[in-house]
Amino acid sequence: MKYFISISVIISFISCTIKQFDENTPYALEIKEVRSIFKAEDIIKRTNNFGINSYIVAEKKDDGIWYRILCGAEKNLENIEKYKKTILKKISLNDLRIINFQNLEGNIIENYAQKKKEIKKVKTSKPGLPEKIFDVINKFPDDNNFIVKKFFIINSPDSVKDLKKFRTAYKLKHDLPRGIYLKSLMKKSECIAEVIYEDNLFNDQVTIDIIKLKKQHNIKLDNKNTASFFPNSENQLKIADYFAELILETGKYSFEDKVKISVSSFQKFNGYKVTIKPSKRKEVYRTYFILVSEDLNYVVFSQSTEKTEKEINTIFKTFGKSDGLNSYMEFYNTFYKLPVNLTDDFICFTTEKITSKYARERRNADWAKKIVGHWNSTAHFYSDKRRSYVVSFFDLLIENQVDYIYKTLYIDAQSKSSKSFEVNVNDKIGISFKGKYPVELSYPSGRHIIVTANLNYGKLKLDDLVEVCESIQLDENSEI
Repeated sequence: MKYFISISVIISFISCTIKQFDENTPYALEIKEVRSIFKAEDIIKRTNNFGINSYIVAEKKDDGIWYRILCGAEKNLENIEKYKKTILKKISLNDLRIINFQNLEGNIIENYAQKKKEIKKVKTSKPGLPEKIFDVINKFPDDNNFIVKKFFIINSPDSVKDLKKFRTAYKLKHDLPRGIYLKSLMKKSECIAEVIYEDNLFNDQVTIDIIKLKKQHNIKLDNKNTASFFPNSENQLKIADYFAELILETGKYSFEDKVKISVSSFQKFNGYKVTIKPSKRKEVYRTYFILVSEDLNYVVFSQSTEKTEKEINTIFKTFGKSDGLNSYMEFYNTFYKLPVNLTDDFICFTTEKITSKYARERRNADWAKKIVGHWNSTAHFYSDKRRSYVVSFFDLLIENQVDYIYKTLYIDAQSKSSKSFEVNVNDKIGISFKGKYPVELSYPSGRHIIVTANLNYGKLKLDDLVEVCESIQLDENSEI
């Protein structure tokens, strides 16, 4: 017991001695700025591993609370510039910038840790989705060095005849290797998931696609029943080669390369690394990784213009060895609010970090500008009666933010329109619009703003929209 007490005292002492900026030492270096306190804490842990004593400053801005990860504290610009050079020798950070305490002083939240209201993970039940969806979600890497910048998962129909109903899915924007298209991939797969990860410190990105193949995928393989002498690795390579050739067939390149690769994670993966030189003028190469699992059930694509092959291989090795995407709260806190009992076909689910483009498309309305930096997720559904519709979640992290942005700013803005009217949803005031099939219904729920909308000739009447909204799992005031 004495040992643990002494350790805690040492940690407390170290945290107290980290040099933080104030009115006397007003210059510091900003490493990153994020919306979530938990993301900020992840970055703090990572900078500590590089020998950098960083700290968090919570700032209340016009668009809500932001958490700045800072290091250093100096009296003048000359000293902070010297400190910056010291930091850059330890770690190469392109966005490291100098800030002045005086520019933040009036907005700094004191003792922010004691006032923390954000819940890391909401407590809900498992949504009523096909098990294959969770199977693929669990295969992704779990790493505190990343955030999910963009994500989608597609539920492919059992029959190709139903593909037209799932058109929303194959029209999604994607980062698949060139020559590989969602519509044709859906014909061969049970489900498809893609994540664009952003490094939480260096900002570089890597794309990972995981495809669960159908048993009847129509890629020609060796018949193991009649040719048992063929090792399974040969069939892995045949599947990988099918996709590799799709990439190479997209053009005549001045450089083309296809090299066999192997990686071990939850299974042994074999495949190819395909490299092309798209431009004759520029010395730029594009590399794609195509891997197939030993049981022939999974195909993995990956690409990055910034990560090294060694770094990507390190990520591959973590597949299927953790909670997968469930460990990323920007995904979990909306995906796990989907209904337990689903009556309509689940088509796909997308998650994306909201940028300033979203606010511009809404004419920079005050409510739109204040949700930039948060995550928006959308689930797509279809039924023969209702047609296509979506449920979108805007995760604003804390209920106070929802109260201000939705209940004050958004409702105030919509009240000026003669086409909008208030609707009661789960004892919350929401907004809908006139018409036989209203465009949408939105309402606040805990840390989220939830929007249900008709899409592609959707035929949900107001009562249908309310029914869908009321089927969404409510936030509980506790975390898992």
